[in-house]
Amino acid sequence: MDREPGCVVCGGVLKTATVYFGEAWDADVLDAAAQAAGDCDVFLAAGTSLGVYPAAGLVEVAAASGARVVIVNAEPTPYDGHADLLVREPISEALPELLDVPR
Repeated sequence: MDREPGCVVCGGVLKTATVYFGEAWDADVLDAAAQAAGDCDVFLAAGTSLGVYPAAGLVEVAAASGARVVIVNAEPTPYDGHADLLVREPISEALPELLDVPR
């Protein structure tokens, strides 16, 4: 893994919001994501294998709360059984159509 860059002013670490493999999510971020998944009407998982936790588990949270689940991924995922709609197209083609965005 690459080291995070240092701040030129204070020398501290400049950290992106990216969570790398093996890193834990910030507890507040995970709680907020679970709350949003539980409150949403539609949960869209796009371009993900849904094999990395805890993010993958948000599909179950949304589905259990009554949200419609849409999975856009070229390959099957472990959560396909929770989906109300499965789209097996490249996301560059599928998302504009799903969102009714002119290309």
